[in-house]
Amino acid sequence: MRERQYDRDVKQKPDAGGARANLDVHNEIVLDYAGRLVEAQHLLPEQKAAAFLATVFHDSGKLNSELLEHHKKGLEYSTEMLDEMAVLNQSFEGTTITPEIKAKVLQAIERHMNHLFLVVKNKGERFPEPQDDVDKVVFDADMMANIGFKNVCFRLVSEKFLKEDNEMAAQKKIPILQESFENVMQGVKSLDQVVLSKPAKEMTGGLIADATRIFEYLKEKKILDKIQEEFSDNGQFNKQTMVKKAGQDGFLLLKKRLNEEIMNAAGALGIDAKIVKNFQM
Repeated sequence: MRERQYDRDVKQKPDAGGARANLDVHNEIVLDYAGRLVEAQHLLPEQKAAAFLATVFHDSGKLNSELLEHHKKGLEYSTEMLDEMAVLNQSFEGTTITPEIKAKVLQAIERHMNHLFLVVKNKGERFPEPQDDVDKVVFDADMMANIGFKNVCFRLVSEKFLKEDNEMAAQKKIPILQESFENVMQGVKSLDQVVLSKPAKEMTGGLIADATRIFEYLKEKKILDKIQEEFSDNGQFNKQTMVKKAGQDGFLLLKKRLNEEIMNAAGALGIDAKIVKNFQM
């Protein structure tokens, strides 16, 4: 149902196709973490159903709304999808979708928004806060999906952030890629204080430690220096040089190279590839 809704939104807004590809990766990671949290907290069948459905639908409105409003569009879409399930008398993993479960799903979607970036973008005003175990599964899994290096992509495709990283890297005399990673890791290292449940805090602490070890390895082995050089021209590194050195798919090739080296670093450090898959861009 969610994929069908994404299809409709991309049909209306063809330029949302790229965002959809990113969402597909994000949704898979969030669902993985939600599954781990559900099992760790021994939720009741009704709570499990609500947590999984809310996780699946939590970003259903993201392709057809402003970022700060995507939970509201998600509530609209989720209501339609849950009502359709009720009309068709569909259950979820053997659990009938009651009005109570529907209400819980919608509450969890409404309460998943307080990521630091969104709060800052919302001029410091917080969104509705998670209240119970179902809310916390969705919120915590969504926050845990930020552990790793995915947000480096957002810095590299943003003229503003790439310019900032370029200027700061020049002052520090380090590669621009390293500065981009440094900025992302600052946020990653605070996530164990952002997640709410005890199982999420325990899992997050270990994941942050693994991501930190990988980043330190990339710095120590000068791997980021090497990759940046591959996509630079006369000492310059930006979107134009990515295209000049690697063609129109320069950024995608850069992302591929970074992902390969992240996985290679994990292998050298003995970190499980299943864990690192969620760290990649």
